[in-house]
Amino acid sequence: MPSKSARTAAAVQPQTPQQLTLINLPELYDLLYDHVDSTGWWPARSDWQIIWGAVLVQNTNWKNVDYALADLAAATAFLPERIRQLTTAQLQQTIRSAGFFVRKAQTIQNLCAYFAQYQDDLGQLRRLPPAQLRRELLALKGVGEETADTIMLYGLSQVTFIVDVYARRLFQRLQAPLPKTYQAAQQLLLPQLDSLTLRGLQAFHACIVLFGQQVKTEQAWQASFLSSYRLTLNSPKESVSQPG
Repeated sequence: MPSKSARTAAAVQPQTPQQLTLINLPELYDLLYDHVDSTGWWPARSDWQIIWGAVLVQNTNWKNVDYALADLAAATAFLPERIRQLTTAQLQQTIRSAGFFVRKAQTIQNLCAYFAQYQDDLGQLRRLPPAQLRRELLALKGVGEETADTIMLYGLSQVTFIVDVYARRLFQRLQAPLPKTYQAAQQLLLPQLDSLTLRGLQAFHACIVLFGQQVKTEQAWQASFLSSYRLTLNSPKESVSQPG
């Protein structure tokens, strides 16, 4: 039996560092998909509802967006030709519950004018080269990179990755902080996601957001199924030691 002094020394020795398993992006997707239920993510009766929702959700929560979408559906059935028939004041009042309604109404009007150039035919837009489509969306006042990519991924069925606050927070926790600029982060990630289909990229984004909404604190992170992993970009899976 060890002496009292030996037992005391053993008790105060630092514990073995936690072993972290290195994973790449497709492996992160698999983990999220297996643990996070994204069924029913972003329910919508039409692609137009998704497109307007991508604008209305800026700087607000989905509860407020749902109210605005219900009013917009009642007034226009989400159809761009009917939105164009509204005056600016009418459109602002219709989406008022989403907040920032003056700016968002202008953005929706800008998108409606853009879609009119393609006869409101989403099929035509989907046939455009993705780089051209994204460039044209970004040229519209009120459409930033995250909104453009959300419209492309969910409304126009284009392969892309949305670099939102949830993705940045998750990658930071996985010890793989993203570049500061949106474009640099996206250019880093997309080539490593070429094994994912459109549906996979949609599910990946949904799982990232849902995970981020559930895991907000350090305590919650340590208790989560991802706490034993470290994300590596371009590295094979292997075990590494977390600093004590």
